Amino acid sequence: MISIIMPVYNEEAAIGEALSGLLRNNNIEVIVADGNSSDRTVELAKRYPVKIIFSKKGRAQQMNAGAKAAAGRYLIFLHADCFLESGAIEAIKGAFNDGYAGGCLSCRINSPKIMYRLIEASGNIRARISKIFYGDQAIFARRDIFFKIGGFDDVALFEDILFSQKMKKEGRAAVLSKAVYASARRWERGGIIKTTFIYWLLTLGFYLRFPLVKLKRIYDEVR
Repeated sequence: MISIIMPVYNEEAAIGEALSGLLRNNNIEVIVADGNSSDRTVELAKRYPVKIIFSKKGRAQQMNAGAKAAAGRYLIFLHADCFLESGAIEAIKGAFNDGYAGGCLSCRINSPKIMYRLIEASGNIRARISKIFYGDQAIFARRDIFFKIGGFDDVALFEDILFSQKMKKEGRAAVLSKAVYASARRWERGGIIKTTFIYWLLTLGFYLRFPLVKLKRIYDEVR
């Protein structure tokens, strides 16, 4: 069985559509890991046949808590504002059957604007070359490997990059052609060029070892 872990915080606008879409799939477990939402996220999630757990706010902590509560042999980590292309779960199962330790899906941004096609292409090429994945690419991993490498590091930001670095040391990592569609809300709110430039600067800051807490403050301003 595959367990899909969705970390949420104040996602009342997205949670219903996200869960109804996932639950069209068979033989999956959906775990909503709430970080003390102050809106109706949990109330709305309770309308669906999902497991709801609670943890301290923080994406890494919430995803780790969800993984501990999961019954599946395979884990997928999916943001509430993302949805999977039809057939994506079967493709992930196929990757595990082929011996992959984990991986991610190809990212698509849910908007028709041409600029987003360039952002998608650059991100997917980067992922295929580096085997470093971002959280909005629907990272997946075998449960045993997830716990062997200690799950997601409890850091303010870039827990996804740190996890990818650890996972690819344990086995082959796949970047599948099936897509996960990410919301364009971050770019639409802050402007496509400005937001993309800030994300590039944040990533550069990570590799230059700037304090993650300071980078997180900048990230929150454009999220």
